[in-house]
Amino acid sequence: MCFKVRDARKKAGISQSALAAEIGCKQPALSMFEQGDGTKLNDEAIGKLLKKFDIKAEMVNEGETAAAAINVDLKDKGYCPNPHCPSHHAYMVEGRRLLRPDREAEDPAGGRFCAICGEVLERKCPNCGGALHDGAICTFCGNPYVV
Repeated sequence: MCFKVRDARKKAGISQSALAAEIGCKQPALSMFEQGDGTKLNDEAIGKLLKKFDIKAEMVNEGETAAAAINVDLKDKGYCPNPHCPSHHAYMVEGRRLLRPDREAEDPAGGRFCAICGEVLERKCPNCGGALHDGAICTFCGNPYVV
């Protein structure tokens, strides 16, 4: 969805600054959204973008739009985004080193921080805002959770 908005904006010949002013957000937030970080815009701004460029929101779960899924507050355990945290399990795939986050290394006092290094836990994909799973790569955008 983020890339569709970027492509539609470019095709229409509209600058990021002009579009950001039109939908009521800041240009850097729109830029990050267009690069795939769906967490940078709220549902209202995303809705305006989709309407302006006549883009249909993809279905993520039954009855839920991608825009709504981005802002879902997951009750699941988070993971540590620190690539140097020893809580991650490293493995190789086709010569590429990936880190599988250990979602059990959660702070016992509230579950907001990593019990190993103290970093604030992520609750959704840092690239697209998609729901987490126990793997190392987001099933929505295909990017690794921890780089």
